[in-house]
Amino acid sequence: MARTVAKGGHPVISQAQQARNGHASSGLSGATFDAPLTRTTTQSVIDDNRNKACGDAPSIPGKSCDEYPLATSQQGLSAGGARRTFDDCSFNLPRQTGPRGASACMIPAAENSAQGGLNTQFYRSQRVLEGDRFRVVTP
Repeated sequence: MARTVAKGGHPVISQAQQARNGHASSGLSGATFDAPLTRTTTQSVIDDNRNKACGDAPSIPGKSCDEYPLATSQQGLSAGGARRTFDDCSFNLPRQTGPRGASACMIPAAENSAQGGLNTQFYRSQRVLEGDRFRVVTP
């Protein structure tokens, strides 16, 4: 499971989910100090990010759609770019790299829900507020 860590520069969310490794390796923002994510608390932006990344997710029992960049970041699909995926994600989308857009992958629903709760705890414990920058790392 994931843990949260604060390090110099920007707070860091550490996520062990395999999907995060695929998301991060596709070149999207959030993994480095030079290209962090920026928190949004604007519900319309969060909903737009989530709907554009996962709105047409396949219905697979026990799985839910994981999007990256996080829906709670300003770098989601509401900021533009194309949707992508990677192998074993149950989406018929391009496998591509680059700094703009979003990646979508079907993962176990329990893991996705638990990670969402950990993200909320991270935002609260590290006081990551609207407009604050943070990173996502995978161990």
